[in-house]
Amino acid sequence: MKFRFLGTAAAEGIPALWCRCERCVRSRTLGGRAVRTRSQAIVDDTLLIDFPSDTYKHFLDNRLDLTAVTDCIITHSHSDHLYATDLSMLAPGFSHVQEGYHLSIFGTDKVGEKVLPAITAPERQNLAHFTEIHPFETFSAGKYTVTALPSIHDPNAGPVFYMIENPTEKNKNGQPKTILYAHDTHYFRDDVWEYFSSHKVHFDLVSLDCTNACLPLTYVGHMGLHENVLVRERMYACGFADEDTLFFCNHFSHNGISVVYDDFVLLAAKEGFSVSYDGMIVEF
Repeated sequence: MKFRFLGTAAAEGIPALWCRCERCVRSRTLGGRAVRTRSQAIVDDTLLIDFPSDTYKHFLDNRLDLTAVTDCIITHSHSDHLYATDLSMLAPGFSHVQEGYHLSIFGTDKVGEKVLPAITAPERQNLAHFTEIHPFETFSAGKYTVTALPSIHDPNAGPVFYMIENPTEKNKNGQPKTILYAHDTHYFRDDVWEYFSSHKVHFDLVSLDCTNACLPLTYVGHMGLHENVLVRERMYACGFADEDTLFFCNHFSHNGISVVYDDFVLLAAKEGFSVSYDGMIVEF
């Protein structure tokens, strides 16, 4: 499988708009991996995770073709994860797509409130479709089997995170290769851990919300490196991951302590984590 981090920041980006904090000034000066856009990812260039306003830039920077994307799963309705206005560009006159092209979009009811007005005009109805999903619901998105899991985040945004299985590719144990993309969420709810246990899951790649970096937890709804370590330890103890599982810290805020890439990558490595950056490709 190929997993690509398109954007890796929280809502403000790094460097943030109108900001001259030490982290933003350094990131602006360093450039490269220190610069982060709003979070988005893509699996095998066909399954898109989230649709922020930086989607246009992501597809330009990575030389990707948006018409290769057949399915899009949205984590929640906050604007840094869903910029529905650009979905309205999928329409005659605004775009020219191959005959038969269709985009399937999945999200909770709060996501639907923003997506549906952008795609339901008559001229767009054959090009995109929205399916409402619910926590602990498993559904098909292209060739993938996807399960929505409830996030501890702003309930008004209808937040979920996703477990993505590829039944066409197997890991060393003969199980479908499986990704856990866990943003925006705090340390997981008890019923999520119970779900993992009852379904005997095993993850090959885990991307965890690390908004706070090394900042002690100040907002329940995100995590930092400390919480990431606790999640991984429990996964190891319960058999949901092993030494071959790839763990990534992702989704960073400029408010986080030691969040600048060159600083944080060293701290995360000491804890056994890799650190995402915009455009990073992971093949496993």
